[in-house]
Amino acid sequence: MAKQTRKISSKLQTRKSVVTAPRHVTRIGRNERCPCGSDKKYKDCHLAEGAEFLNKLAQEEDRKLLKEKRQQLKADGVPWHKRLFLR
Repeated sequence: MAKQTRKISSKLQTRKSVVTAPRHVTRIGRNERCPCGSDKKYKDCHLAEGAEFLNKLAQEEDRKLLKEKRQQLKADGVPWHKRLFLR
C-alpha cells in the first residue's frame, strides 16, 4: 500500500514569531547592601520579601528609564502623541 501525502495549502498563514523583552530583575547577594537605601545588609532588611521586592525595584527602574526617554524625545521635538504610547 502506498501512503498518500497531503499537500498543505500555501494560502494558510504562517506563524508569527514573538519577541519577548529581557527581564530586568536585579540580582542581589545576601551580604550586599540593600538597594532600598537603609544601609543594612539585604539579608537583614528585605530578604523575607524576596522576589516581590526585586520586581518592585525593577518596575521603579523601568518607569524612571521610560520617563527619561520621554523627556529626551520631548527635547528632540517629538510630538506628544508619539511620546505618549512609548514603551
